Amino acid sequence: ACVELLTQEGTFPAKCWSITASKILGMCVILGAVGFKLPQIRLINKKKSAEGLAMSQYVLETCVSAITLSFNYHIGAPFSTYGESGFICLQNIIIILQIRHYGNISWALFILGTLCYGCLVYGLYSDYARDLRVDVPFVDIRAGLDSFKYVNMRFQECLQGISTAVMITSRIPTITTIIKTKNVSNISRTTWGLNLAGSVIRVFTTLRELPDELIMQVSFSISALLCFIVILQTFIYAKADGGKASKEKKTK
Repeated sequence: ACVELLTQEGTFPAKCWSITASKILGMCVILGAVGFKLPQIRLINKKKSAEGLAMSQYVLETCVSAITLSFNYHIGAPFSTYGESGFICLQNIIIILQIRHYGNISWALFILGTLCYGCLVYGLYSDYARDLRVDVPFVDIRAGLDSFKYVNMRFQECLQGISTAVMITSRIPTITTIIKTKNVSNISRTTWGLNLAGSVIRVFTTLRELPDELIMQVSFSISALLCFIVILQTFIYAKADGGKASKEKKTK
């Protein structure tokens, strides 16, 4: 519609400017996602260690990516609103392989997890998952318990809501691990900074292009907050790492 207004009438309303900005920012996020976690991958290779990184975070993130990709695929959402999830998923898989290698996790457990993930992806993209509807309990907070009822929703919408909780759960192990070990040497500030920027941009793009998808808007907002917490930790505990390094040098 905006293209037609520009080519046929020579006008470009303010609404079109915001939509265009949303599309451009969305594509920037997707392009940035191509090398989004490369700093983290390079850092692990350089250190030959995955200490301070929680395997559970990256496993859960790959599950969230699968849910996000299948949900947007089924609803026919614009690629500019979710395309980065595919690239991030692939890079998370590389990091999982690195953690398995440097963390000496058994191949049997790893192969079992891979098979389970393959079954999850197959199910999410099936026509059955697309058409399935379930009754979900609902309560209007303003009206109280008297408003309790069951609402019939698409299974994919329920999963998208669950993925928000999974995303929160996936970030918490990293935050708690840093608090416990006070070690941020393997945490890439660049990767988490890009993650924060991407989440903030996604809040804007979903508001503009998918205004009715409240679950996605909340998900990206919470993601931005948790990324900010991790980045803050890298500054707080960087001094502690510096102190340990200087002590080691003196000892040698």
